[in-house]
Amino acid sequence: MTESTRTSALASRHRALGSDLEDWNGMGTAWSYNSDPCDEHDAVREAAGLFDMSGLKKVHVKGKDAEAVVDYIITRDMTKIGPGQSAYGAILTDEGMIADDAIIANMGDNEYIVVHGGGSTMELLEETAKGKDVTCEFDDDLHDISLQGPKALELLDAHTPMDLSSLKYFHQEKTELFGHSCIISRTGYSGERGYEIFAAADVVCDLWDKILEHGKEMGVMPCSFTALDKVRIEAALLFYGYD
Repeated sequence: MTESTRTSALASRHRALGSDLEDWNGMGTAWSYNSDPCDEHDAVREAAGLFDMSGLKKVHVKGKDAEAVVDYIITRDMTKIGPGQSAYGAILTDEGMIADDAIIANMGDNEYIVVHGGGSTMELLEETAKGKDVTCEFDDDLHDISLQGPKALELLDAHTPMDLSSLKYFHQEKTELFGHSCIISRTGYSGERGYEIFAAADVVCDLWDKILEHGKEMGVMPCSFTALDKVRIEAALLFYGYD
């Protein structure tokens, strides 16, 4: 069994739900809970499911040449992705081979956040950044929880000052949720309307707890990576390194 070198701030929540925190991408991840993954799947389709996606790696790319760096490594034209927007695509080597996949968010002021999986995105970013006016900083304090399902908008919109209903697909905004600073992005891995919430380690547990507390009567429940596999396959979404 691979030993994890990264730890989610939510690890105690996952253990309480029955997870053994098996490794993915260097982090102990909730591949299963005591709950039935079929029930978790149904929650995503009929209400909403809450996933801890913090195993994804987050990299801040900042500086005058940030756009050129992120544009070089991904198949998307990042010059067309304005502030407040993000794009999903394959990360390529110089030989044109797929090395990872990522969502890259334009945060404005020459800053991008690159969110990637188990491939070599960080190494390719650092290689591309050589000699350029840019920094690439890995940020494991920034956690990522994802609320996916038809009730996600109703639940989150009641507890944030932003007009969440106006946030377009693959757009993100800095805001507050349950009084905590965060970034809310209209992205996900489920085939449902949903949102990813990026927040610091010291507040993500309270956000997790509040979402489940306020969503309980709606049918919202915590969901494992087994349930994530079910919904993403059903939506024909690929998983780099597995498919």
